[in-house]
Amino acid sequence: MLLSNNDIKRELIKAKNISIHPLMVENIKGSSINLTASAHAWEITERKSVISDDKKKITIEGNTTVAIFTQEAVWVSRRIGGTYHPRVSLVAKGLSNISTTLDPQWYGLSLVTVSNTTDKDIVIRVGDAFVSVMLHYLNSPATKGIIDNQASRPDLYSKFTLTDEDEEFLSQQWHRNYHGIVQNMKKSESYLYLVKDKTKFRRDISAFFAHPLVAGIIGGVIAGIGIFVLGMN
Repeated sequence: MLLSNNDIKRELIKAKNISIHPLMVENIKGSSINLTASAHAWEITERKSVISDDKKKITIEGNTTVAIFTQEAVWVSRRIGGTYHPRVSLVAKGLSNISTTLDPQWYGLSLVTVSNTTDKDIVIRVGDAFVSVMLHYLNSPATKGIIDNQASRPDLYSKFTLTDEDEEFLSQQWHRNYHGIVQNMKKSESYLYLVKDKTKFRRDISAFFAHPLVAGIIGGVIAGIGIFVLGMN
């Protein structure tokens, strides 16, 4: 079953099936969550960095493909799987990422390949949402302990020419283990906002039904139904 925005928010709050850090609540959409581009990206043929000197832009030259790490690290449990999809706004410019899967029990950064199908250079700004992930509940949990790939895919990024900044970022332990992702998310302002927002919603609903006028209307409706039922008998 595909997760809606409410399902995603609920699972993030519980942090038992899904955790994301850094968490950007505004990137949670109706049935997906957008992930953003980091300052770590490479052209896959020459394996060189395509980040601008100021670390703010990724330039994808015409008819080339680049691999871009997301800023966010994702962890999902044995009960969750997913798929990566290109954003329509980027497809309209001539970009298309190679869709792939998010396997159960995955944790780490996502390395997403993006192709420029035009003859002109196209720029993605660091921090912009560039890929959408759709999440699904599995009918039964995946087999425990079966994880095909290492966290954040060192087998892939080790083939690129890494700068000192790349190596420092990719060696950070918080995105290379489940506990690091979960604990960092729980300490973030975005997560605390999400929890607070849910608590406020529940409190507002309780206050609404506790209002004397609302309680009177509901009581009247229930009484009317009761009288109708008795009349039928």
